Amino acid sequence: MLAGLHGCASINTDRAAMRPPSQAISRDTPSQLQMLAHKPDPATPAESSFVLLDSGLDALAARLWLAQKAEKTLDVQYYIFHGDKTGALVAQALMEAAERGVRVRILLDDIYTHRHEADIMALYSHPNIEVRLFNPFHFRGGNPLLQLGQYLRDERVNRRMHNKLFAADNQFAITGGRNVGDEYFVAHDDFSFVDLDVLASGPVVGELSRSFDAYWASEAVIPARALPGYKLARHRLPALKVALQNKKDELEQTDYGRELQSVRFEQRLLSGELPAYLATARVVADPPEKVEGNTPASQLLVGQLSGLGTDTRQEVIVVSPYFVPGKMGVGWMGYMRARGIRVRVLTNSLAASDVPVVHAGYAKYRKALLELGVELYELKPLPNASPRKTRIIGSGSSRSSLHTKSLVFDREKVFIGSFNFDPRSAWLNTELGLVIESREIAGKVAEMAERAMGPDFSHQLSLKNSGDKTAIVWRSRTDRREFVTDTEPNTSWWKRRWVDFLTLLPIESHL
Repeated sequence: MLAGLHGCASINTDRAAMRPPSQAISRDTPSQLQMLAHKPDPATPAESSFVLLDSGLDALAARLWLAQKAEKTLDVQYYIFHGDKTGALVAQALMEAAERGVRVRILLDDIYTHRHEADIMALYSHPNIEVRLFNPFHFRGGNPLLQLGQYLRDERVNRRMHNKLFAADNQFAITGGRNVGDEYFVAHDDFSFVDLDVLASGPVVGELSRSFDAYWASEAVIPARALPGYKLARHRLPALKVALQNKKDELEQTDYGRELQSVRFEQRLLSGELPAYLATARVVADPPEKVEGNTPASQLLVGQLSGLGTDTRQEVIVVSPYFVPGKMGVGWMGYMRARGIRVRVLTNSLAASDVPVVHAGYAKYRKALLELGVELYELKPLPNASPRKTRIIGSGSSRSSLHTKSLVFDREKVFIGSFNFDPRSAWLNTELGLVIESREIAGKVAEMAERAMGPDFSHQLSLKNSGDKTAIVWRSRTDRREFVTDTEPNTSWWKRRWVDFLTLLPIESHL
């Protein structure tokens, strides 16, 4: 992997090759979190404990709680880590942990790191913090033309690390759909993602840590000290500490900050107010070598997920913000329908989607899916939702877009993770998630999805015959009255024509 960096003055290739080995600590290492973590019963040694985090406030509070409680290690792996107010709050919590002597390992995909490269290098200069970047771009600075040129010339950079993980002391870990940023934690004034994470403790955390270690040691990563300008940026650490503390102080004086402080996460967790469920689970993850483009399908996460439907008897619920089934996905759902299995899909409407080009990839499969008897639901943008108080699969804001990724099989087992039902997640990006075998958890996730599928929150699609043509009809409810239309709801003529044009482009494999 690093051989491709030679000849590029932007990255110090000698430093890029310097990746000191490190691993997750033993789960037997004493700590506060070890005392609080689930201890398997000898009769059920494989069971772990799981808490669903469907609220954006709870999801942020859980991460901050782990950072505050950690005594030994924090392992953080994300596709996106914004430098906004909640991103700064999480970074400040990681900094505080490092100041206490906690070893902090931060692994970020390199897709957006140019936005705060100097801060990343300053963080790396802390003796207890190490930052590595996955699948780096050769040319730095975020110039869109240079990045486009790299995309066109180097297929490698089109493959990104989409995993999301926050692990503390190898005792607790959070994984799911959320990155780090205001829109994921309902802190954005105008837009929020409806999302879902799970807080795990018990044996499955060891599996998640092993996945992190595999990526951390991968040849696809470089240390932040290999970036140009590191020698200068490392002197910014004192200023960065002050800036992060100031941002934390400012946030605490806002309505959002006060609401976050009122979450009482630890108290609710230990009292049972936040319900924890015991279940067996397994980690499903792509290997980091997937970015090289030659990993057998059987070793990919999509291959592991495809086998989950073989013993399904009654229903499958798919929740995916970016849903591009392709011919293989349509075939899989057709196989389910041929066996009499009910298949329901919840995805974003065009008006709610933050990536219209992906919607174009989905739109051309709608009729085929409906003809198979697949039930399609498209989430509305929910423009009138009250900030942080609307609970569907997560928390709403002034405008919400679905970001949850889950699959429920017979309400007996459920996948929760980073995987979208699209070609990019299947074949290009690396992904991570949990398959949990629990009627309670699967039932809860199914109930959340069904509520979101309701006519107040989503449009249900159906087919209408009009002469020799078949048209799609959207049905929902607005202000207690039925709403029916045969055009994409709440969209302009120009947006619909733009999506029509995008459907003609040969780009599905990259969606």
